[in-house]
Amino acid sequence: MKYLLFDQYAISTYISDYSLQSIEFAQGKRFIKHICGEISSEIFCNTVVEYNKNGILFVGNKGNQSGLNNDEFKLFCIDLTTCNILSESSNPSDLLTIIQKSFRLVLKIWNRQPFSSAERYHESKSILFPFPRPDRRRIVIERSNNILRLDKRGIKHPLFAYKYNAEDPAQVDDVVDPNILKKSCEAYLEQYNALRKKLTVSVSISSNVRSAPLMRVQAEKHAKRDDFIFWNFEQQYSSLTDSQKAVVDYGNIDSPLRIEGAAGTGKTISMIMRAYNLLYSHQQKELPFRVVFFAHSESTSARNKELFSNYPQSNAFLSKNAVQSILFTTLLEFCSNFADIPESSLIHHDAFESKNYQLSLIANIVEKAISSNTIKTYRPLLSQNIRDLFDFSKTAPNTLYHMLQHEFSVQIKGRTDGTIDSYYELSPIPNGIQYENKRDQELLYSLFMAYQSELQTYGAFDVDDVTMEALSRLDAPIWRRRRTNEGYDYIFVDEMHLFNINEQSIFHFLTKSLTQKSIPICFALDYCQAVGDRGNIHQDYIESAFGTVVEEKKLHTVFRCSPAISDFCESVAAAGTLMFGNDFSNPYGKSQNGFTVDEETKSFMPELHMYPNDDEMIAHLDKHISDIMRILQCKPCDIVVISFENDYLTNEGVNHLSAFCNREFCRLDLDNTKRKDKVGLASPYAINGLEFQAVILLGADEGRVPQTTGTSDISKHFIRYSAYNLLYLSASRAKYLVRILGSKLNGISTCLDYSLQSDYLKLIE
Repeated sequence: MKYLLFDQYAISTYISDYSLQSIEFAQGKRFIKHICGEISSEIFCNTVVEYNKNGILFVGNKGNQSGLNNDEFKLFCIDLTTCNILSESSNPSDLLTIIQKSFRLVLKIWNRQPFSSAERYHESKSILFPFPRPDRRRIVIERSNNILRLDKRGIKHPLFAYKYNAEDPAQVDDVVDPNILKKSCEAYLEQYNALRKKLTVSVSISSNVRSAPLMRVQAEKHAKRDDFIFWNFEQQYSSLTDSQKAVVDYGNIDSPLRIEGAAGTGKTISMIMRAYNLLYSHQQKELPFRVVFFAHSESTSARNKELFSNYPQSNAFLSKNAVQSILFTTLLEFCSNFADIPESSLIHHDAFESKNYQLSLIANIVEKAISSNTIKTYRPLLSQNIRDLFDFSKTAPNTLYHMLQHEFSVQIKGRTDGTIDSYYELSPIPNGIQYENKRDQELLYSLFMAYQSELQTYGAFDVDDVTMEALSRLDAPIWRRRRTNEGYDYIFVDEMHLFNINEQSIFHFLTKSLTQKSIPICFALDYCQAVGDRGNIHQDYIESAFGTVVEEKKLHTVFRCSPAISDFCESVAAAGTLMFGNDFSNPYGKSQNGFTVDEETKSFMPELHMYPNDDEMIAHLDKHISDIMRILQCKPCDIVVISFENDYLTNEGVNHLSAFCNREFCRLDLDNTKRKDKVGLASPYAINGLEFQAVILLGADEGRVPQTTGTSDISKHFIRYSAYNLLYLSASRAKYLVRILGSKLNGISTCLDYSLQSDYLKLIE
């Protein structure tokens, strides 16, 4: 096989069909088999694929026009004798990426559109880098192929891909041999009428495929996925990737099912559809079946329930007393109800507000420890690391409070029985407080006990108290007897990565089986989004509890984020991986993007805007919001402002933003019902599980992401991990557009250096 030849109409079809954007679709897999010459001639996706002795022709439908007279053919040929893209045949996802991105570049050349940062030109050559940096693989296309013999027959300047490698270009310009190009184009002309006739008489031609303009090649419009959530169950199912269908249809309900994938790969919707599928099948069999579906935040839980409610019979399944029923809830709500803890006794029913209140209590106990000379007494016995941690000239107070909060919640409450003896036996985790001796631990433990006393004084319980109380009651004789009747037949956990070790331990006790021989649980993971346990996956409860018995399904096709936003998120994840090694998991290993060309026209490269100070930054916020609404033609509720400055999230801060912007904002963590006339406002800690057309990251600069003022060596690792983590989490909420706003007084965040250097983020001066 010497060549692949595509005409303008075939390319128009292939770039517009979302099922051809990923090998996780059956059609995508079949398309790659054609590229590799592994099948035979057929009508495929409203095109004809014709095998001949030297290569393969891909010919599309051009509507009602017929014949060759006065036609100008736009053709793209890949010379397989010199352009060795089939070397990637062992990795079909990469090969499909090369082909689809080449199609997009070809369209830009034909339509004289500007190139992206991954598309370059040199004289008559166009160079495409299909993969994110530092991958240097490239495909080279010659544009000036003016062959007189073909020109007279309507083929003017066909595009010719003649090289694929990862080598730097030679000092001397390539000499391109047009022999294969001539043969492929002549074969196309010879067979054109016969192939057109095949398409005309084929019953597989779709009636909704319309002709692309003759001189300007555009993508054909297929059904958009923007309203996917409002489709009925059957329509949604037919549009899933094979990997997603494997989740929905997975037959085993006695062992754990683990779903991994980057943000926007459809983990949540796959689980919601699986839940409905299980309930429906048990209803048909007239068998009782109780399901519980956990989310980390109230806003995410409400959205999950809303998605489920679109299905027929959902109201019956949502009824508490139904024979086949499902409960959508947060773990905090479930545990407080189970342990009979009234809401008035909780620090706060909202996770973000609870976190802030915890920090204020920790600040109080640290101040008391300083004023009472407790820390001064310990100081001569402490390691240098811990001395620096409690030295406010080396570690900012707020950084210390966050690190103590993590130590109290995850290490002491989660990995010990709450006694100093068990704490002595515990090793520090890489992204936490690095204590070195017993005296270090005794100081930390004394502060923990003081924190517990503060909670008792206020008569309040934090999230971990509620979780641990529920856990103690779940692992007790009364629940063991009630469990067979009141336990759940199946458990779903959305975003398991957001739960710390205490919370993860709850799920094992909610099933009906006491012996745990069957563990009917399905959970979704993206450790890159984890804010619960600072990425220390090696000691994670789910890794030890489910690691050997779990069935794993990986989702690779990103549907939420545009290619530009996916590349930016991948660059953030890659930078985190380079810094933190195995403790920062990169979910983009084999990712593909599910956007069609039509969707990509609404997409923009992420931008970084730096202003002289915070006042100037806020003064320009409304301009950004208005600009986004104009270019995306979207409503205010389709935009969210994610603030990395806590002051803007207080009532006073929200009023301040509203006054500056002359518009209303809706705190998403406090108001789950977004209003069309309000722009969303949220903390990065409260945004997981939500998605928007556009995201504005407010205050994402070096002073805040990561915080640098007074950061010692011991706290730097902790702070930078959190910064990478929250940047990835926040940016991945956007579908089409991300804008990052910061203050020049703080400087550009060093967490963005790699993205800027690799051209995945554009600095707007």
